Amino acid sequence: MNSPSRLIADSLHIFEEAGEPVQVALTNELVQLLSDQLYQSPLKAIEELVVNAYDADATECRIYVPSPTDQDKDFIVVFDDGIGMDQQGLVDLWQIGRSNKREEEIQRRRKRKQIGKFGIGKLATCTIANRLTYVTKSDNQVLSVTVDFNDFAASPTGASEPITVPVWHVDDWDKFTKETYIQGLLELACVDSSRFFEENVESWTIAILEKLKSKARKVTTGGLQWVLSTAMPLKPNFRLYLNCEEVLSSKESYEKMFEFDIGELSETRLESLTENTGEEWYVKDGCLRSQSFKSGVSGNVIVTKKTLLGKSEDIERSHGFFIRVRERLVNESDALFGLKALYHGTFNRFRADIRADDLDDELKASRETIEESKLKVNFRFLLREIFNEANKRREDYERMLDEDQPKREGERNVVSPRLVEHPVADAIITQVADALGAEADEGWFYMALSAGTKIDELIQSLYTIPRSKYRYQYTRSGATSRLVKFDPSTSTFWVNEDHDLVKEYASEGRTRIFLEDFVTAEALLEVYLRESQVPPHIVGAVLERRDELLRSLAKDHPYSLSAISRQLLDAAVDEHELEVMLVVAARALGFVAKHIAGAGEPDGIARFTDYPNGEKKIILEAKSSAAVPSLSAIDFAGLHEHMQRHQADGCLLLAPTYPGSSRKDNSGAATRAREQGISCWTVDQLARFIAVAESRQLTARQVLDIVLNCFSPEEVSEAINNLLAEPTWGTRDLYQVILDALQELEGRLSDSHRTVDMVATKVSDIPLFSSIGKEDIERAITDLAGASQGAMTLRGQTIIVHVSHDELERRLEGLTRRSGEPRKQSGFREI
Repeated sequence: MNSPSRLIADSLHIFEEAGEPVQVALTNELVQLLSDQLYQSPLKAIEELVVNAYDADATECRIYVPSPTDQDKDFIVVFDDGIGMDQQGLVDLWQIGRSNKREEEIQRRRKRKQIGKFGIGKLATCTIANRLTYVTKSDNQVLSVTVDFNDFAASPTGASEPITVPVWHVDDWDKFTKETYIQGLLELACVDSSRFFEENVESWTIAILEKLKSKARKVTTGGLQWVLSTAMPLKPNFRLYLNCEEVLSSKESYEKMFEFDIGELSETRLESLTENTGEEWYVKDGCLRSQSFKSGVSGNVIVTKKTLLGKSEDIERSHGFFIRVRERLVNESDALFGLKALYHGTFNRFRADIRADDLDDELKASRETIEESKLKVNFRFLLREIFNEANKRREDYERMLDEDQPKREGERNVVSPRLVEHPVADAIITQVADALGAEADEGWFYMALSAGTKIDELIQSLYTIPRSKYRYQYTRSGATSRLVKFDPSTSTFWVNEDHDLVKEYASEGRTRIFLEDFVTAEALLEVYLRESQVPPHIVGAVLERRDELLRSLAKDHPYSLSAISRQLLDAAVDEHELEVMLVVAARALGFVAKHIAGAGEPDGIARFTDYPNGEKKIILEAKSSAAVPSLSAIDFAGLHEHMQRHQADGCLLLAPTYPGSSRKDNSGAATRAREQGISCWTVDQLARFIAVAESRQLTARQVLDIVLNCFSPEEVSEAINNLLAEPTWGTRDLYQVILDALQELEGRLSDSHRTVDMVATKVSDIPLFSSIGKEDIERAITDLAGASQGAMTLRGQTIIVHVSHDELERRLEGLTRRSGEPRKQSGFREI
């Protein structure tokens, strides 16, 4: 329904006034102060009306709030079936600064402890509406009163004339429903007129807010429902409905690890509490009591299996301490109640509902905060002990789960889900709005969910479904990209092959496994930080800095030839770095190399003992340039002088490219290189040579042969191409296919030995090795037997394997760079 042109507040004059009007003395400044300062949240304004319903002993309260997008409905309604208000009750309603709720007559009629204390709650409605109308039944009489907050005059001096508010006697309910839109409004709130507006119904109250302000348009159903489900004392004898949906206590939907009553605290914790507060604490009638808390502190604690955190504009906290004083929540926004940060793994799943009526005297007028006092300090000590008890019980619970696992190898979760799946789910819940982010400021640094991932289903599976073993996939993502991208929806870690750390450690079997362990821990470090509520931009900044450190460390001590090859390429335009990487490359190939540099000196000297020809020495020179270096910049004559002064046999000159390299042997660089005996290598050629050096068993001997005999860029290129052309396979590849052939033969002809011929037949069937000679295979088998640490022997043409194939692979990792299956089956990773 749409709002009619005439408001309910403007329709009441169709009835006669009942008795004397209400005099309300307030300044506009006071109205604004009380409403905007004490009740800044629009949700609190609606909550205050529900509090009134609860305090009126209502068994049912129904609310209607329009959605932010429904601009046609310019009203909010709160209905309750409580005791209602008579003429005096409406007068008392506007006595600001005191409340009659606890007076003897009212208390006699009511059965509950009252929440309201100061009588200013109705002013909270000023934050969301300009007009507030009450229609209420009591003593078989229906009365109504309207206050327009705009009527309160501005008064800088603080003095103000009271406004007169008539009380209307609604003596004809049918007439009222016909002349106003009250019936449609009640239908939106799902108020059953046949139940509540018959003559035999003794009491009820309708609060109607009209001429809504902009704050009211920001009230969402989700946010209001959270406030009502967590802040209000929802009990069997008080049912609450929001837009026709029942609001249930938020505790009802959580699957619990455990729960306990705070009266169950151990003697040890009570002794600690006594020592810290200076008061003796004891349990009586299920409550914790002390000299300061004579009425007792009661309540219960739950720790849930899933995190209670949520990041959304509509959803507020469901975790932490919920402190109620006279049944009213007093720490809506402070989950810690002033304590320092607690263990987040427990705290994010922790909910303690605590009743402490002795704090009532410390309560501030807004009922949202408590005065700092000795009483509050002692209360915090109690909260700390309650949390510590919950934390211990959680640790015991998870230890029990870790122990209560399948006994079969490979099925036990040595890596507990509480270290992987559960915190991942927790972190996604807390940052669900950023789950697909990619930037370091607010999005995820390492996590990257697959497109189309259903977040709710993923979270549910991480908490409940048995683990899918994790896979490690290697991909070229670029030198500046992240170390790893973790996709929990596919149980995959995507490892960036272009990252400096990966280039250094991915080529070796066992170091590769360690690298995968490291990227797992690195990705989960982000998860742990976010789970602990560290702001995303801080997490990103820390991990960015850490990534820079990892890259630097990997470059500081390179071992991997693959990493050295790529660092050499990266250094092509860096004068000093190219010098160093040329010396490093020489060492990687087997030279004893030294970096010299300095004016009038070559960049380095490399020595190699060439048996039986004795030691050979060459000088090393690097010419970095973003463009093609000129002949004068290369200075072939100067390099020849370096060779003579150091009594070197040759010179390896390295540059990104050479002048005239697009022409044939008549180029200036080619001519001078031959004349001076300078071997001209490009950075790409040397990097390529190093990248395959191990697999093709290339050493300083082959480099020395090229340096001493090939000089022009074209000659060097041809020599390298010829060297790498045959054979087309690498020795490491040959080792691996021999082991594969032995595995294929395993279990066949068990009464016969394996022979070199059997293996050679299997190997030669592979296209890459179709032209291989038997002598190459026999030589490789000899290498494998020698490196197998007794696992394999070669006697003539007979191959004898003394261990399982998996163990043989493990022992030959040094040659094959394959780690083989682990000796213990993994419950975490897919091998």
